[in-house]
Amino acid sequence: MIPVWDCTLGTLVACLDTTLRRIGGAPTYVLTDNAKTVTVEHIAGIPVRHPQMVAAGRHYGCQVVSCVPYDPESKGGAEATVRIAKADLVPTSANLLAAYDTFAELADACLTWCDAVNSRRHRATGQIPADRLDIERTTLHILPIEPLALALGEERLVGSDRTISFNSVRYSTPPGYTGARVWCRVVGEELSITARTNSGDLSEIWRHQLSTPGAPQIIDEHYPDHPDGRSVHQPRL
Repeated sequence: MIPVWDCTLGTLVACLDTTLRRIGGAPTYVLTDNAKTVTVEHIAGIPVRHPQMVAAGRHYGCQVVSCVPYDPESKGGAEATVRIAKADLVPTSANLLAAYDTFAELADACLTWCDAVNSRRHRATGQIPADRLDIERTTLHILPIEPLALALGEERLVGSDRTISFNSVRYSTPPGYTGARVWCRVVGEELSITARTNSGDLSEIWRHQLSTPGAPQIIDEHYPDHPDGRSVHQPRL
């Protein structure tokens, strides 16, 4: 269960990369819903895949398959997972959950939820999913080292000033990513910056409003050690 801001192609590939790396390999195929980012159209009842999703399947070594419309056997599993996650994670008056203060807090709650449901015995199989995965992992394909950058966007290197350059505009990044490679893509009127976190997952670390050359987007909270934008210098003798 991975929380995201949108359902664009780059976000979908980032979730796919994160999921496969958490599992520890690539299965023969992955099953998705019939979103436009996966299935462009149906011709004579045959689904036509998005070319970049075909490239993603080729990159990770698995086939991307979509659910059969109006078939509960192929679609019920995905919908049941969403229903259970909503009941446990989305704040409502029924489960008495408080609102999340940050998006990172929601992401941590999803990780905790995954550990809990994958460690308890499954009612249908009678087995613990985490133990079952240890057996099935021996038959999975080896994953490539890097993600599919085609869908994630353009690759950039975070400089020592914690900024990246995109279309001749400087954008700041949160602390902890100096010297790291990130991927930038335009989503509407915003710039989405994706990076690999300490846990090894691909995650969107920040979104900026798109700007023009000469108007950099620098966020003060990205520099907590530089109050008011000023660095702390030691006096010289």
